[in-house]
Amino acid sequence: MGGRVILAINTSSLRFSIALIRENGALIGEYSLVAGPKGSRPLFPALHELLHHTKTDMKNAAAVAVAGGPGSFTGLRVGVAMAKGFCHGLGIPLIGVDSLEALAGQLSYPAYPVCAVIGSKKGEVFAALFRSDEIGGMVRVTEDGCLKIEELPALVKQKTIFLGDDFEAQSSAIKSAVGPYAFLAPSPLWSPKASQVGLIALDRLQKGSWDDLERYVPNYLRPPELGRG
Repeated sequence: MGGRVILAINTSSLRFSIALIRENGALIGEYSLVAGPKGSRPLFPALHELLHHTKTDMKNAAAVAVAGGPGSFTGLRVGVAMAKGFCHGLGIPLIGVDSLEALAGQLSYPAYPVCAVIGSKKGEVFAALFRSDEIGGMVRVTEDGCLKIEELPALVKQKTIFLGDDFEAQSSAIKSAVGPYAFLAPSPLWSPKASQVGLIALDRLQKGSWDDLERYVPNYLRPPELGRG
């Protein structure tokens, strides 16, 4: 297959995903998979299968986009290391994308503000609030934060759409904490998708903006705990 592509990687949550995006924004293909105990092990076979299935050659890659956090510490390390490896090997730009921004961006023209949530540890979540602009993009309302679910009402002041990576476990607690202001996004949108990471990165690439490959590090929001993912 000809033409330049963007490889997008999202390992910030419980479910990993990889995607290939054309420079015109068209999705070539996307795979989702549950993270293995070693993180990177399922990614490379999935990528090989995706490249084979779509007849794509990584020599045609224009950039690598990666969800850079917040999210799973282990997942972020795996995803960023993989992205950097391809960028070094192919001599192409690295574009890091905020995980919560990418998650919120999966909703099209939401009627209410959107609160994107990714599970953390010790009963905490990573969360940020966004709203839709006039062209369907997401505008940040709050910075990324790490807080307990019972602290979410301080963030939410009106009807708000929630979506996140572990909603089977978190949705009832969120609805209990936030009350009638909490609306849950449709379940197919709960898992962060690499394709949305790629679309955000594509906009930056077209503007000539990317990250310093040597200095880029994941945004953990808080120090990783030894031995914890």
